[in-house]
Amino acid sequence: SVSTPIPNSSIVSSDQQKSTLPLVSSNTTTPIPSAPSKSSDGLKGGAVAGIAIGCLVSGAVIAGLLVWFCLGRARRRSQGSEASTVALMHREKGTPAKMMSLESGSPTSWAMDSGLPQPLEDRAISGEIAKISSLIKNHVQSFYHTGRVSPGLVDIDDLQALGSDLPITPGMLSTLLGNSATREIALRFCIAWVVVSHMQLNGDQDTTFLPPEIAKSFQSMAIVGRGPRAQAIHLAKWRAITAELMQSTYVKNAFSTSDPRHRSITMAADVLDSILRPFADSRMGNEQRRRNLEEILKRSALFAFTLFSQPSIFDFDWQREAGVTSGSLCVFPALLQVADESGEPVKPPRSFNDAIVRRLD
Repeated sequence: SVSTPIPNSSIVSSDQQKSTLPLVSSNTTTPIPSAPSKSSDGLKGGAVAGIAIGCLVSGAVIAGLLVWFCLGRARRRSQGSEASTVALMHREKGTPAKMMSLESGSPTSWAMDSGLPQPLEDRAISGEIAKISSLIKNHVQSFYHTGRVSPGLVDIDDLQALGSDLPITPGMLSTLLGNSATREIALRFCIAWVVVSHMQLNGDQDTTFLPPEIAKSFQSMAIVGRGPRAQAIHLAKWRAITAELMQSTYVKNAFSTSDPRHRSITMAADVLDSILRPFADSRMGNEQRRRNLEEILKRSALFAFTLFSQPSIFDFDWQREAGVTSGSLCVFPALLQVADESGEPVKPPRSFNDAIVRRLD
């Protein structure tokens, strides 16, 4: 016989399927298993470690570069300081400084040069020396006579006060003063001699027309361990700097009541007046004559300061070869440049004016 399926069995099977479907659907919404999560965390830790190591290496490299750079700068600074010290050291031990020698090379350039005035033009110097010569001539022609005088009017001692290095003997000078034909020549010579001898740097510090502190400083300087050229360069710098620092006292406020040059100018005027006064023209006031003489001396003092401030070296040529024995006398010398600002001798010396020589016959 054939058996028929039981309806309840199929119903049960259908219910079982219905009951399992939700379970499958529920499994699709559950969280991701923990095993894959552990693998992802391990990758992140390795990357962090790699980055940290890279940062350490980079930091070390950068730090090394900074240390190398700083050490290099310090080394260069130390070398520069050491070189400067060597250049400024006194050369007693024979250490060869890395700078140009004053003896063998051109003059060194100083930073302070830019603050110093430029040397005067030649025409300014020649114009001033010519002006002083002209003032002396005009003074003699205006205030003194050429008439006859009694013999021995001028004391020989007064003539000896002019100095010991005269190109003419006091006795011969007295003769020229007593002769009306040669008196003007002799008077001009006397004034010019006092003016020029008081203008020079190596003159007597008690009678110089330069500020007394300059004369004292110069005479205290000794040439030790330096050649003539090095000495000339040092002195040129010293003169320029000193003159610039003294401008306000001895140029801008020249001959104020506190100017110490008043004393030397008065002394020079007294020496000259003892020689000049016996020949003074009575028609001219004595005070005016004395005042005019002192003005010439003051102008000469200013010019002495001007020459002092220049880098070149100057000297005066009295044409001694054209002395009285040859029948002539130099009444005003030539101003010569004998060395330039680097201490090099100027050969032949360069003249800024012509010496004035007069015949005595």
